[in-house]
Amino acid sequence: MRGRAAIVALTVLSAGALAGCGGSPEAGDDTGRITLAAPRDLVAGPQDPYFTHQTLRVWEPLVTVDDRLRPVPALATAWASADGGKRWTFTLREGVRFSDGTALDAEAVVANVKRFLRIAPRQSAFFSLDAGMEVAYGKLGEVRADGANRVTFELREPVADLPGRLAGFYSMVQSPKAFAASGDFAGDPVGTGPYTLARWVKGQEAELAANPHYHGAAPAYDKVVIKVIPDANARVAALRAGEVDGLIDKGALLSGQVAAVAADNRFRVVRSPSALTHYLTFNGSRKPFSDPRLREAAELAVDRRTIAGKLLAGTATPGGAFLSPVFGELSDPGITAVHDPAKARALVSAAGKPAAPVTILISSAETGQFPYTDMAEVLRAAFEQAGLPAKVTVAEATKAVMEAGDYDVFLSAYSVPNGDADYLFRRFLRSDAAWNVERRLGYRSEEFDTLADQAAAETDAGRRRDLYRRVQRLLAADRPMIPLAYQDNPVVTTAQVGGVVQNAAYVVDLGKLTPSG
Repeated sequence: MRGRAAIVALTVLSAGALAGCGGSPEAGDDTGRITLAAPRDLVAGPQDPYFTHQTLRVWEPLVTVDDRLRPVPALATAWASADGGKRWTFTLREGVRFSDGTALDAEAVVANVKRFLRIAPRQSAFFSLDAGMEVAYGKLGEVRADGANRVTFELREPVADLPGRLAGFYSMVQSPKAFAASGDFAGDPVGTGPYTLARWVKGQEAELAANPHYHGAAPAYDKVVIKVIPDANARVAALRAGEVDGLIDKGALLSGQVAAVAADNRFRVVRSPSALTHYLTFNGSRKPFSDPRLREAAELAVDRRTIAGKLLAGTATPGGAFLSPVFGELSDPGITAVHDPAKARALVSAAGKPAAPVTILISSAETGQFPYTDMAEVLRAAFEQAGLPAKVTVAEATKAVMEAGDYDVFLSAYSVPNGDADYLFRRFLRSDAAWNVERRLGYRSEEFDTLADQAAAETDAGRRRDLYRRVQRLLAADRPMIPLAYQDNPVVTTAQVGGVVQNAAYVVDLGKLTPSG
């Protein structure tokens, strides 16, 4: 431990002597401590752009999202645009202090934005800056402090919804003192949230302590321990054994586990729609899927209703439009899943059967969050019935595999860090998008680029909706990526824990957890 974090940790640990160990039936009651588990480490460390995931509530953004992906205030209480969307001004919440006791002001926010601009592109364990900061801020000309509590972004081109773009990770604010000149963290994170990071053992657990300088209501729990348990069955076993008080984060419960856990009156399962979508991504830079007929055949071969209803056990709905329904009217309800094995076989026959089996790539990490081993096997069987021989490859470093071009189709779940649909289009599918180019999607469409750019700048809500629906109809025809299913995100706590709130970006607000009778 380092510096102040060590002092806070020792203070909380001393107080914890009253509580004993967490995870007992009383752990979520009057002890001031709660122990949770997640499939992944929600702390990434000092080289990560954020250090911790937003879920830990160590830091706060200017803007966050609600359960319908709409931007709502966080550290910024209000915002306004001018000059047709080329100037945006955010008004900061008053009376906010960082966890080291120093005051939040507009200059601190500007320093955070400039740090992002300086270090991008950079990978993150959470939401990467690998697309560069234009995906967040548009073509930024200047960011400045207008007085103590107003921050202004001057853009060279209009951005229709800058608050939506900034929501979450792209507007993280921490004390400028927390950063080294390199952009790495100089020590522990120093945010404004209800908790501080008191202790962290990489890949094992993180310990949070209540922030004495928090501007809002003090959290009900003085200490939160988040254990890292990648194996889905081990997570549920820990819950049933009373070793943890709840399971959080994406994929906390496998779809097939939800019904049994929910039927046990010792637990409370909270399900909420999320922006998480299971996609099939094609390697369109080589045969066989450089042929659009075979991409169509692959789509028609897959029964998305069976995948959503059986393999995902009703915790998902069949995919259709590229944007999940949580995007509201921006999603296109007219695009629906089609299952036509006969037409799939006819397309393969016309295009020619591939000489070698197509490779279905999945990540070993995601098999602990979703039933991807079973889903990949169902995809393999469906492809083979359509005349596309296939094999499944499980890899730990899927990024390296994709960049080497050693795959044909990739099954994975993607979400958004905010409420802005442009993130998915600009980061994944624009012709010059790093993800598109480096991971061999091979998607090049001048029409798509033009429509996506127009939608990103369109300030009229109706016209913007129509442009995004045109974009999705184009993607439905071109099929660089296929949305298989829109995923709910079930999380669970014991009956002794209340206050579970989860937004569409599957962020559980730890600051709102409370003991429950």
